[in-house]
Order: sequence, then structure tokens, then C-alpha cells
Amino acid sequence: MKRYLQISITACLVTCLMVSQAQDETKKSRVDVKASATLTSNFYSSSGIDPRQPGNMQYGIVRASVMLWDMVELPFELYFTTGQTRFQQPFNQFGVSPKISNWLTLHAGYFSTRFSDLTFGDLRLLGGGFELTPGNFRLKAVYGRSRQAIEPDKVSFAPGVYSQTAYAVSLGYGNLSKSYFNINLFHAKDDSTSVKSDSVRVMPAENLVTSVDFGMRFGEYVTLRGEGALSAYSSNLNSEKLDNVKVDVPGFLFTPNASSRIDGAGMLSLDINPSAYWSVSLGARWVGPGFNTLGYALMPNDLLEYSLSPRLRLFGNKLILRSRIGLRYNNLRDNRMATTSRFTGMLSATYQITRMFGIDGNYSKNQIESGHKIDTLRISNVFDSYTLTPRLSFQALGGNNNVMLTFSYQNSSDKNAYTQNLNNMKTSGVNVIHILTFPSSLSLSTTLLYNKTAMDLYTSTITHVSETVGKRFFKDRLNTSASIGVNWVEVTDKSTQLVFRVNATYSLKKYGSLSFFITNNSYRGYGVISQNYSEIYGNLQYNINF
Repeated sequence: MKRYLQISITACLVTCLMVSQAQDETKKSRVDVKASATLTSNFYSSSGIDPRQPGNMQYGIVRASVMLWDMVELPFELYFTTGQTRFQQPFNQFGVSPKISNWLTLHAGYFSTRFSDLTFGDLRLLGGGFELTPGNFRLKAVYGRSRQAIEPDKVSFAPGVYSQTAYAVSLGYGNLSKSYFNINLFHAKDDSTSVKSDSVRVMPAENLVTSVDFGMRFGEYVTLRGEGALSAYSSNLNSEKLDNVKVDVPGFLFTPNASSRIDGAGMLSLDINPSAYWSVSLGARWVGPGFNTLGYALMPNDLLEYSLSPRLRLFGNKLILRSRIGLRYNNLRDNRMATTSRFTGMLSATYQITRMFGIDGNYSKNQIESGHKIDTLRISNVFDSYTLTPRLSFQALGGNNNVMLTFSYQNSSDKNAYTQNLNNMKTSGVNVIHILTFPSSLSLSTTLLYNKTAMDLYTSTITHVSETVGKRFFKDRLNTSASIGVNWVEVTDKSTQLVFRVNATYSLKKYGSLSFFITNNSYRGYGVISQNYSEIYGNLQYNINF
């Protein structure tokens, strides 16, 4: 596998360089190449504690796009890693997605694409597919492995994962910026034979989702978008099959059994933008408790939510106001012990009073409540957060000065009489940042921070001081910086943490850039149980665009 990756990487880089060179030698060639490569080597060592990272690891990313005669675009990407696989993702990935003209895209290898909000969107497939978009017509189809089999870990008790294949098809028409509609279908199925030693904790599943999403433009200022979806989901493929199903469903689509369930979901959004000075967005989403889609890694169900997001600009865009209010409920079919409701709210303001002075403010609220009749299970939590940040820019001390002062306060309160003594918490903090930049490219950045968290059982404080010095050399080709910082932490015991870091980046012009950093973390604890340790972490990286 490693040999194949090395050959692939070398071939990709050599091909891109040869094509790029050929393009420079003749103006008649209609070949255009754009590519980038990032090669990284990390090292790590520690004393006093067990290693928290691998001692040495290399990885790289190569991306390229080849345009042939202004009609065929061949983009590809390659990911590769080496070293201790237990600390990293255990696979290497290669994918290519050639784009032919402006209406055909092909996929092969590892690739990602998106169909709709309720069907398929964030899975990375190993397989192939195509996307046809001539004019206002759209046809997409993909097929591949969406999940690799993993045997259960008997040491950590982690359950196994079945190998899963998936396919998706989408057919649509219309201008996506105006009015359109799409019909989408997604299917995923686990291979029940791919995991040998875990047949109790994990059951193989099958999922079929179909939806219609649309958009409509009313005049110049109003846009309506929405989607309605229907999901069929079997949580255990080994369950008894149903012989009395009246609807004849093809086996390649879905096989109903005793664990199958069908449910729906829908969403609507309305955007109103009548002016450059104000706009408002309204949204609603309903997801049935039995709705599932394996086309997203995580999508919550059993919810009904509403949102309102107005925006306002005043005083010639000097004052910008943004806000959002959201409500969410579950227990849509009254099959839970209690209904849980959640309120979220946010208000932010940015006011540039003068050219030198401005101020930012933000307030957010998150409240969740459940109606359990049993007091010990009842939830009633409220979280409030406030921040205020005045900003000042001025000329002094031989350079340009920027000062930011941030005040923050957070209050988390538990209204449950049985648990409020454990969960009530108040956090307040002050943060000061001063940046001084000289004409010689020398810069100084000073940070002071104080944070205090108070609970009924304990109080913790954190004090932080750091200084960063930066300087550019050799006509700005070498950019360097060094920083040192100290943290003093006090809870029941006291501890001190010293962090030192050095960065350097050198530009090789058309041959890319080389960057390096090394950081040292030294920790010392004081108290009954004291622990002293230190860590060194470094990174060497090469980047090139050609």
C-alpha cells in the first residue's frame, strides 16, 4: 500500500510539472495546470507523563486541476499518511473529479458531494458517480462505500462498525438562484457479514430516503426554499421479514422487516431582503421521531423548531445589528416521558463610532426545560453570556497601536431543586490585547487575561500573561516570531504552566514556502498531589503552488 502511494504521489507531481513545463514552452498548447502540495512532518517528545501524540508522523495533501482546451477540467486530490496509525486516520485517500466543459462532472475514488439537507450531504464515498448540469437540467448519481468495517475492540469495549455501501440519485430542473425543484433518492445498507465477532451490540441497518426540495423567487426581494422527505429505516437487517406488506418494494431499494419504520421530515425558509439596510429570515423545520438518514453523520430527529433572524444597518453602516431567536420542541407524538423545549437567542452589535474607536457587544441566551413529573429527572437550565469589547487604534511609541479590551460574563443556572447546588456556575473575565507595529516590520503583542469561575463547591481562577515578538527579514521573505506565556491556575491546588514557541516561514518564491515551529510546554503542580511534566512539539511543513 505504501509503495502504491509513493508511486501515485510521484506520478501526480511529475505529471503536473511536465504539463506545466510544456505549457511554458509552447503557447499553442491549450493545457492549463493548477496544483498545490503540502508535505508535513511532526515530531513530539514528553517527560513526566505518557505521550499524548505520536513521536514522529508525516502526512501530505496533493491537489491539482488540469484544464484541457478550456472544456475538460480534471481535478484530483491525494491524502497520504505514515507513522503510528493508532493516532491518526487509518487510511489513505485518493480521488479524482474531472469536470468536462461546464455541464459534466465525474467522480472516482474518494469524493464528497451534496444532494439536499434531508437526504445526503456529508458522507465521503469510495466509488464513482457523475453530475450532469446542461442548462437548467440537473442529473446526479453516485455509488460507493460509505463506511469501512471495523471489528470491535475488546480492550476499550468499542463496538464494531459494519461496512456500508450507498447510492444516491437526484433529478432536477430550474435556476438554483431563482426557482427550481429537485427529486432526490438515497439508499444505504450495511453488509451484515463484514463484522464477524460482534452480533449482539451492533445490528446491521438499511435506509431509504426520498425527498423533493424546491426554491421560488417572488420579485427581487423574497425567496422561499423548502424540502419534504420520507424515510424508511430498518434498524436490524436480521429481523423477521414481513410477508403481508401490500406495497411491492424492489429489493434493491428496500426490504421491510419487523424493525422497519417509516416517517417524514420537512423544512421551509423565507428570506426577505428589500433593502441594503435591513433584511429578515424566517425558518421552520419538522423531523419525525422515526425519520433517519444515513446520508449525514448525525441528524437529530423528533423535533419541531422555528427561527427568526433580522439584520439591520444604521448610520451609514457604522452600526450593524444582528439577532436570532429560535424555539425547538420534541415529543412530537407524545411517546416520551416528557416534552423538552429549548429557546436560543442572540443579539450582536458592531458600532464604529469614529475612525479610531469602535465597540462590539454580544448577548446570547440558551434555555432548556423538560416537563418531567419526577423532580429528580426534571431539567431547567438557563445559560446567559455577555461580552463587551471596545477597540482603539492610534499612533504612538513610534508605531501603530491597536488595543482591545474584552469584558465577559457567563451565568449558568439550574432551576432544579435537587441538582442546582451542583450545576450553578458563574464565570467572569477580562482580556487585554495590545499590538504595536513599527515601520521596520517589528511587532510586539502583549496579552493579559484574568478569568474566575465560581460554583457552589469550588472556585477557580486563571491568570495569563504572554508576549509575542515578530520580525520580517530578507525583503520580507523570512517571517519570524517568538512568544512566551505563563498561566497561573488555582482551584483546590495551585499550578503553573510555562509555554514557549518559535515560528519561522521562508518564501522560496515560485518554489513554494518552508515553515517551521517548535513549542515547549512545562507544567508544575503544587499541592497534595503534584505532577511535573514537559512536552516538546515541532512541525516542519513545505507548501507549493504550481
